[in-house]
Amino acid sequence: MAEVKNINALSMESINLDEVYQQPEQGKVLMNDDIVFVMGGHLQNTRFLSEGKIYQMVEPRLILALKGHADICVNLQDCHIEKGSVMLLPTDTIVEVKEISEDARVVAIVFRDGMDIMDEIVVSTSPSEFARLMRIMYLAWDFLQIKPNRTKTVQSLLQSVVTDVQYLNDLEEGNTKRGSTSRSHDLFLQFKRLVHRHCTHERSIPFYAEQLHVTPHHLSAIIKKASGKSVMHWVNRATIQEAKVLLKTNNAMGYEIADRLNFPNASAFSKYFKRETGMTPREYQEKMTL
Repeated sequence: MAEVKNINALSMESINLDEVYQQPEQGKVLMNDDIVFVMGGHLQNTRFLSEGKIYQMVEPRLILALKGHADICVNLQDCHIEKGSVMLLPTDTIVEVKEISEDARVVAIVFRDGMDIMDEIVVSTSPSEFARLMRIMYLAWDFLQIKPNRTKTVQSLLQSVVTDVQYLNDLEEGNTKRGSTSRSHDLFLQFKRLVHRHCTHERSIPFYAEQLHVTPHHLSAIIKKASGKSVMHWVNRATIQEAKVLLKTNNAMGYEIADRLNFPNASAFSKYFKRETGMTPREYQEKMTL
């Protein structure tokens, strides 16, 4: 079995920003009640992100890679980051840092409030698209320094970056569903929040429909329209991610995970896991040791 790894909560509340300010190699830092904005941050030298460790994001993040490269695992998916890569990391995203080059530098936003990011996205942009995103980031940086604070202006600029990154990701995946109505999108966001909160114990469409005060048929239709995928796709995706994190970080036994994820027994969990992933829980754990 692989070495058991702990998950470290990564929150700006646990970081001494005064110490960061005193270290120029960490990049320039601006902050207010809504965001922490890091310009040109040096990943390799940061004291709160270390190779070989697993982190869980407490706040959502937007990261643009300026220089260097890194190999990380985002929600159990291996990703190579280099200049032009952009990441959207929702609350509770699991990130494992495998390798970071000495010259890796990023522009990063940690959203303390006012931004909904529901899906993790890691996308490579063209030089022209990346330059366009950076122009908006520099503009937001400038507005952040104006007194009195122009909070809504900064939020609008950063929201435009988030929206454009989502659009670029949709183009890359051939997904044209983001043009759904605002009401449908809002319900989809509410649904994703509920799934994240309840997937360890609830995996039925009627449960989520009742929580959202709609019929199961209406919920299924809206989620399909807003995301291009079914209700159960999102429920199963969240459940499997929870199971994989437990298998990867705790080397938990099947019966332990079955209990934590509200399956009747280890056999039922194993069949569910194999149906969704193509391998048994034990095979997945063994794969993680390779």
